[in-house]
Order: sequence, then structure tokens, then C-alpha cells
Amino acid sequence: MRRVIYGLLIAFGMFLLIMPLSIPIFTSSADFSVFNTNWNGVSKFGKLLYEKSEIVPIISSFNVVDFEKMNGTLLIIGPDMGYSNLEIEKIRKSLENGGTLVLIDDFGTGNQILRGLNLTARFSKTSFIDVFYSKNYNFPELVRILDPKLGAGVNKLILNVPSAMLNAEGKIYTSKVTLLGKNQREYPIMTEIEYGKGRIVLFSDPSVFINDMFDENEAFIRNFADYIHSDVIYIDEAHHSNFNPYHIGTLVIHRSLDRVKAFYVVLIVAVLALFIESGATVEIFSRTITFLLDKFFKEKEKSLEDIIEELKNEGYDEKILRKIIREITTGKKLGD
Repeated sequence: MRRVIYGLLIAFGMFLLIMPLSIPIFTSSADFSVFNTNWNGVSKFGKLLYEKSEIVPIISSFNVVDFEKMNGTLLIIGPDMGYSNLEIEKIRKSLENGGTLVLIDDFGTGNQILRGLNLTARFSKTSFIDVFYSKNYNFPELVRILDPKLGAGVNKLILNVPSAMLNAEGKIYTSKVTLLGKNQREYPIMTEIEYGKGRIVLFSDPSVFINDMFDENEAFIRNFADYIHSDVIYIDEAHHSNFNPYHIGTLVIHRSLDRVKAFYVVLIVAVLALFIESGATVEIFSRTITFLLDKFFKEKEKSLEDIIEELKNEGYDEKILRKIIREITTGKKLGD
């Protein structure tokens, strides 16, 4: 009978290892949302991040999230809703504690955060024109990627109606004949700033990361994902004005049997069987019960002094009591 039970335990353990997982799927139509699988979303970028980090979407105000106490990365991409003073203060505390802010914006509300952090760097309010472009002048092509980690395997980076970084040094630059307003010179597209114990990574074109641009910029996007890698990445979805997540179905994941985990299942059942068959279970149970009974029900042993004190309180003469005890211990007859 016991063999049947052990066999059932092993079978149940194996079933848990290969049982399909059902995961609800949510999506959104918001621009630059990791939940958006359409052309204007960044779900492919989000998938890259998910492969190496724990992803925590923030879908409500920072006022109710304590990410400033956690050592991780806050990713803000394409925000178009304002940030309260309290939210910016939480970002500040996160940076001072060693966290990372990755702010990818062009003409949204990113400058509000930079002002709140007392930084001079800004995203330009208008796009620039470069003589090097892809389809038309709205899609500038960049080749000046100064950081080797970001530029590995990248022939060119294609932007999409970008802004530029102002008042900052860069890791990626436009050409030297770029025209922004009436000014012609090179402009940084990406910069990094130390802040407290943390760092801020600024990138001036969120459209680089949308699904529609992913194939053209995949090499760079993969490098960028590695560059901002963190154990935990908090993704700000709360500051997309049209963020509207909705459930579209369920993903069923079929799993194959992991031999290592299967070995552990058999090992655990074998140890359990050995434990039971050896009688150790009964012995431990018996000792536990005995200990508990002694603990709660056994009378505490009374000392001789305690007994004398009790009899004294009942009216007996202490001298006579001690004389009786002395005669008992010396072997004399009582009354001699």
C-alpha cells in the first residue's frame, strides 16, 4: 500500500512540473506602451528587457509606489502627462539612493522632470534637420555612436522626428551639419548624467524603440537594453494619457519535463519514504508529545524549603519541622 502512495507522490510531482500554465494577456493602444503590440507600441523592446530583468509596470501615480526605496531602474518613455512635485521628489530620492532613471522623450513632459531635478539638460522643443536621412528628412540617420557598448554591430541608427539634447555632452551625436532652428552644428541624442549615487540616461527619440522601427534598429536596441540592464526595471505607464489596458485572452504555456527537477522530486519522495520506514517519524512524534506533556502538565518539583514554608504557613512550628527533618536524615528515632 505504501509503495502505491509513494508512486502517486512521484506522479503528482511530475504533473506539477509539466502542467500547462495559463497566463492572462493584457494590451493597450497607448503610444510607447510596453502593453501595445501595434506599430506605435514598444512591446518588442519590453520583451528584450523582460528576458534579463524583472519588469514592474507602474500603472498608477508614483504617490502610491515606493520604488524610491528600491535599488532599480525607472524607465520613462514618451510621457505626455505632467508629474507632481511629490512624484519628482520620489524620483530624486531613488537617484540619491543609487537608482537609475532612463528618460526617453522628445516633445512630451520629460523637461518637467529635468527642471524638478535642477538639471540644465533639456529636450529640444522642435525637431532638427540633417542632410543624412533614410526615407525623408523626418528619419535622420546617425553613425556617430561614441560608446563602444552601444555601437557594437550597429551600422547606423535611424530616428523618427526626433528632438535633440541641449546643454549636455553626448554618447551619440548627429552630423556636424545638423540644423536646429537657425543653429547649425552637431547635437547629442543620448547623454548620461551622474546624480547622487545614481545616474540618469537621457535619449531624445522614443520612436526609435517602437515596434515599427524595431527591425531597422534592432542591433542598437539590444545594445541599449544591455546598457540600462538592472535586476528590476520599473516602467512608467501611468503618464501615458491614453493608457487603456484591456484583457484580450489567455496564453497557455506548455512545459517539457526538466530532468534535474524530476530528479529532485524522486529524491524528496525517497528521503520521505526512508524517514517513514525507519520509524523515525514515530520516534520524533513520541518525543514531541512527551516533551509537551512534561512542559504543560508535569508538576514542578518542590524543594525542602518550599515544603517547610508551606507547612509553616498552615500553622506548624518551624523549629519542630526542622528537628523532625534533621532526625530523619541522621537516622535517630523521633523524640529521642
